[in-house]
Formats: sequence, C-alpha cells, structure tokens
Amino acid sequence: MRIDNWNGEIGGPRWWARAVTFATAIGVLLGVLGPYGSYLNDGIGPRILYWIVMTLTGMAMIGVLVPLFFRLAARIGLPRLFSFAVAVLVASVPIAVVSSIVCRAIWGALVARLTWIDWYSQAALTSVVVVGLWIVLELAIETRRRPKVAIPAQPAPKVAELAGPVLCLQMEDHYVRIHRPTGSTLELLPLREAIGRFGGADGLQVHRSWWVATQAVAGAERDARNWRLRLTNGITVPVARNRVTEARTRGWIAEEA
Repeated sequence: MRIDNWNGEIGGPRWWARAVTFATAIGVLLGVLGPYGSYLNDGIGPRILYWIVMTLTGMAMIGVLVPLFFRLAARIGLPRLFSFAVAVLVASVPIAVVSSIVCRAIWGALVARLTWIDWYSQAALTSVVVVGLWIVLELAIETRRRPKVAIPAQPAPKVAELAGPVLCLQMEDHYVRIHRPTGSTLELLPLREAIGRFGGADGLQVHRSWWVATQAVAGAERDARNWRLRLTNGITVPVARNRVTEARTRGWIAEEA
C-alpha cells in the first residue's frame, strides 16, 4: 500500500477493522511500557486505558483527515507525501486536546504544570511513531497478499500507432505517458526530461504532473475554483493555481468577468 494509494484504501470496513485492532494493540503496548513522565506511572490500568483512548483517537483523526488532504493536494498540485505529513501534524491538535482532557481527569494536579506545547509535542511525536509502524504493517500485508505472477511480454507498438504530434505528457510514478492522437506510450524518464525530448517550446507545464501542447487545447472548464483544460483527444487536464495566469495569457482560459 503506497502512500499515494491511501485515498482509495482509507475508509473501507476492512481498513477500519485493521486500524482499530492495530490502535488497540499499540495502546496496550504503550500502556505496559508507560512512556512520558511520572504522571503516567500511577498504575498499569490507568496507563493502558489512557493509551488505548489516545491511539483510537489518533487513528480516527488521521483516517478522516488524510483522504481530505489528499483530495486538496490533488486540486492544487501538492505532493501527496507532503499532504500526508501535514495531515498527521494537523490531526495531532485534536489528539493533544483529548490527551489533556483525559490526563486531567485521571491524574489531576500531576499534569497541571504541562503547557499546550507539551501536550502537542507529545501527541505529534506519538502520532509520527504510531503511523510509521502502521505504514510498515500495511506494506507487509500488501506484499504478502500481492500475487506473484509473471508479467507477459507486451508486443512492440506499431509505428503507425505512434504517429502524430505529441498532445500532452502525463507523469505516472517514475514513468511519463506520451499522448498522441493515435494513442499513448510509456517512457521511463522524468517529466522534465520528457518535456525537453518530446514537448518542444510550443506548450506549457500546467501542473506538476502534466505538460500540454498548444495545438492540443480545445477549451477549458471550471469546477468551483479549479480549472481544467479539454484536449482534442478527449482528455481533461488539471491546471495548478499558479499556472492559471500563464494559461490565461495564452488564451486557453477565458478572462474572468
């Protein structure tokens, strides 16, 4: 389960079942180990209860926030790894609030000296460690479930299928998909190198994952605050907000009234 696949993974019944089981197990483990300060050393029972509440709260917050941040990142062209990190740090805020409430209810005056910086730093550190362990577990599960099948060799594309000008370039992981009027092919190279080799000067990189040729633009459409280009081959391409002005200068996007 790569991080860029989490938008589709999070939220399903099986995912939540695994998440709740993992969070409960980690809560018990942390309760037995009893980390963080003398105020958590008042018996193993309260510690286990505290950590189970915290790990379940954290898993719920992250499970809700990560998909939201992924969708936002896709709209404005941010890397998903960056949005994932931000989601964990933002989720640490309500986790810190819950931690403060639970600790004050159980240990009272023993935690009165702690500031909000203390609560947040403890919540953020725990979230990073627990989420890191969770990702390792999910990767192990995916590796075990992945079928080991031989990939059949694909026949080489015919020259006729590759004919025609390049309409756009689309980044897919470590590959770039080259779209032409007659179809598309994949090349193993960075997008910047693909633009220099196949794009030419008559075009624009409208998104971190897309380059579009001028001749390919058939129109534009707007979805709320986001713009998309319609290409002559039927593909719609997102336009990052920092590229809208340049696309409008080229006449691809209409001037706002």
